[in-house]
Amino acid sequence: MICLNCGKTIDDDLKVCPFCGSLTEAYEAVPSYYDTPAEEEAPAEELPDAAPDAEDDAQDFFDEDPVYASPKPEKPGKAPKFPAVGGGFNLATVLSAVSCLLSLLCLFMLLSLRGGIKEQEANLTNSVNTLNSAVSGIDARLGQLDTTLSGVQSEAYNQYASQAIAISKDITPLTGPVDAGKYNRMFIISAKGNLSVNTSFDWQKYNEATGGWVSLVFTGDATDNSQYGLRLENTFDRNENTFTSILWANGITQEATGTYRCVITDATGVTKTSAEATVTVN
Repeated sequence: MICLNCGKTIDDDLKVCPFCGSLTEAYEAVPSYYDTPAEEEAPAEELPDAAPDAEDDAQDFFDEDPVYASPKPEKPGKAPKFPAVGGGFNLATVLSAVSCLLSLLCLFMLLSLRGGIKEQEANLTNSVNTLNSAVSGIDARLGQLDTTLSGVQSEAYNQYASQAIAISKDITPLTGPVDAGKYNRMFIISAKGNLSVNTSFDWQKYNEATGGWVSLVFTGDATDNSQYGLRLENTFDRNENTFTSILWANGITQEATGTYRCVITDATGVTKTSAEATVTVN
């Protein structure tokens, strides 16, 4: 058969023209003498001009009836056209303008939010500073309270110690310097309470270098201190129920110069401190 699109002779069993690519199934609906069986065709002498003009007739017939023409493919690469809106504006232009307006609106909102954040930050900073000042004031008041409480506790303890240990005779400062190598009584203290002759009286000397009190060490029957040339004598008067401790100068040395005191401790651990006295050695 002959292709109605390009006029080329093709096999009858083909569904698609190998020359132009048109479908041959449509040919069945179009009567054509080209499809007439060979036995029904007229003799060649009666149709002398049929063969030369067959291709032209087929092309004319196809051109007159565009129903059988194959659709032309669209050219790729062309962007779809947006319809125009009122006023002659293209839809793409309108969408771009709306996007710009939304962007500006978001920018303004961000700037406003930033300003609000800065204001909130400033307010928070002021609140924190105010809170810090209040905390500092509370700390100061707590410090004063601690000092007051410490004083109250100390006073309460002193009152309790005074009830447990009663000092009847306290040490008194010397009226003048002591000569080196001197043998005489320097300080005496007497107290009543649940005391002990051997352990209740702790004589101490202030250490200028360390800023603290250091207990004097007595050796040999726990009565002598050769470093300072001192001697300790403790007694108990049963009639008066009084304990007495005497610090003697026993060949006193220049190192004995300084400040002294006596710490009295009863059997329950309650302590009471005597007055302080200064020794000067010539």
